[in-house]
Amino acid sequence: MFHPGSIAVVGASRDPGKWGRRILEYTGRAGYQGALFGVNPAVDDLGLPGVRTVPSLAAIGQPVDLAVLARPAAAVPGLVEECADAGVRSVLITAAGFGELGEAHRAAEQRIRDCARGAGMRVLGPNTFGLFSAGDGVNLTPREQIPHGPVALLTQSGNVAVALYEQAKMAGTGFSACVGVGNQLDIGLGELLAYFAADPGSRTVAVYVEGLRGAGADFVTGLAACQRAGKPVVVLKSGRSPQAAAAVTTHTGALASDVRVWEAVLAGHGAVRVESTQDMTDVLAVVNAMGEHHGRALVLTDGGGDSVMAVDALTAAGLTMAVPSARARAELTELIPAAAPRTPALNPVTLDSAGGVEDDPALLARCARVGAHDDGVDVVVIGGLFGGYPRLLDDELECADELLALASAGHRVAVQSAFALSQAEPVQRLKQGGVPVLPTMDRLARALSARLAVPNGAAPGAHGQAATPGVSHADNSKERAAETLPLEQCADLLREAGVTLPSLSLVDGPDELDKAAETTSYPACVKIADPSVSHKSEVGGVILDLADAVQLRAAGTRLWERFPGSPLLVMPYLRSGTEFLVGTGNDPAFGPFVMVGRGGIWAETDPDLAVLLAPTDEPAARRALLSLRFAPTFTGRRGRPAIDVGAMAGLVVAMSQLAVGHPELSVEVNPAIAYPDGYAIADLRASAPAG
Repeated sequence: MFHPGSIAVVGASRDPGKWGRRILEYTGRAGYQGALFGVNPAVDDLGLPGVRTVPSLAAIGQPVDLAVLARPAAAVPGLVEECADAGVRSVLITAAGFGELGEAHRAAEQRIRDCARGAGMRVLGPNTFGLFSAGDGVNLTPREQIPHGPVALLTQSGNVAVALYEQAKMAGTGFSACVGVGNQLDIGLGELLAYFAADPGSRTVAVYVEGLRGAGADFVTGLAACQRAGKPVVVLKSGRSPQAAAAVTTHTGALASDVRVWEAVLAGHGAVRVESTQDMTDVLAVVNAMGEHHGRALVLTDGGGDSVMAVDALTAAGLTMAVPSARARAELTELIPAAAPRTPALNPVTLDSAGGVEDDPALLARCARVGAHDDGVDVVVIGGLFGGYPRLLDDELECADELLALASAGHRVAVQSAFALSQAEPVQRLKQGGVPVLPTMDRLARALSARLAVPNGAAPGAHGQAATPGVSHADNSKERAAETLPLEQCADLLREAGVTLPSLSLVDGPDELDKAAETTSYPACVKIADPSVSHKSEVGGVILDLADAVQLRAAGTRLWERFPGSPLLVMPYLRSGTEFLVGTGNDPAFGPFVMVGRGGIWAETDPDLAVLLAPTDEPAARRALLSLRFAPTFTGRRGRPAIDVGAMAGLVVAMSQLAVGHPELSVEVNPAIAYPDGYAIADLRASAPAG
């Protein structure tokens, strides 16, 4: 993909523009054959080594591996056809003004796609800022000073790439390649993930993504390839608009915004999701330096305040304070100055007294060596002012070299320093050697948390085994209307999927109410069954705990007085328990999913949710349930009984099967009431796109 021998730049022949000229200059310096052709027959000598101008592609006189089309959008389809006729193997299209502008501009994209497929020609873009490959000496982007390193960057934004370049320079890392995917007309993120999973020059893959074209199966396949290859994937996903809903009349549609589905997909394949370019740079510095760990940290600092802040930041990020072994504590006791403060477990270790770091910076490394070789310690975290002792430069350099030796031997070492962004030689030596050095402990803690190991390789609440996403090519720019299905149809779908439902009687008049009163079990309840009302209790549309048929008939009459013409639902009154929401949906990119979370009135006021791709299995459903914030209540708290987690997991699995069987529907049970011996469904609804 990145081994062109002959590159043609298509631009105005007398003036290829700054970008085109820079690409040609780079091409010549890198030893590739470059040629420029344009709309005019000029053949001026541009004075660039290895580059000549020609009136047409045919005049180049040799095969062209890659044509860079640096012309306006209107000219591109014709140029692509000319490239196809000339046997060009691939084209890179820089122009914007295609499908990203809407339906009216997609015809040009389709013309390009059809032409390229017919000729067996690959397309990068349109609307791409180019590609860079350090190993191949190719830089077809507007930027020249790209820091080299072990990260392959795939991005839909040139500006994001530039921001990451600049931040990577400060962090001491860099890039093996950078590919601007643009509109993903042909080459997309999934294919590139799979490519870099096998690329020996890339240890990590960073992705900035706004959206995918079509189904997400290729993206999932690419993530899985990186996971198998042991290459971390760090993803910055922008955009939080709700896209996951097949219909907006269920809570599921509103709550499962596309970001939650993305989180499930990424977590299920071991990828790390970050919130900003700064977070991405921090995480990349850590993932390039160390493998997964269990979060047991030994903290070494040169100040008491730094020790306290380190403990706060690390534990808040999900790490724990390591308990060193008796042998390690004995060795640390010998190293720590007599006047230094001590905790019972000797963690954190504060070296700010006489004879401490201010007198002997290498003391940090000697203590770090003890912790690094202790089985109870996963990562040694150094905090404070490393690099800020210019009077003791040689000692700090010695400390840096010893820390690098530990890291080279496979031990996990990370540093926070107030001088992390300075040019201090000890700091720069650590960064260049691959030890992460960040300016604040909270940033370092968040980055370290990205490498926390998860049992069985699956993140909580994520489906650890990828399902094949369903194909849905919905136009997300328009909110789709929805129609609510009849309650009887919804109930039949749920029962067919294996969901246990109580007896339900839908009544339209007094005679039907009388029959329902004779057949239902008591205590009973009655509620309006108007599909346009989602929150029945809030409008007074529910009457509970009816002891007998007389009370039930009276309650039905009162509801009809308030809601004339509304059908009523008669069902058993369910005892209280822990309330859940379980719903299905179909994501435009990744296909069917199931959501589980806190239900009842909490579904909207305090969203506590997990999303799984469908179908899922019982172990994954259990992990999803136990990942919820309110999971500690499942074992029983303050007089409330425990719940049957296995039964709830079975409900989630059944709903996931329903999601696969009916991806066109959004089906929801809320609340599903969990008990110590099973569950009961108190309300249900289903909807489908109108028309």
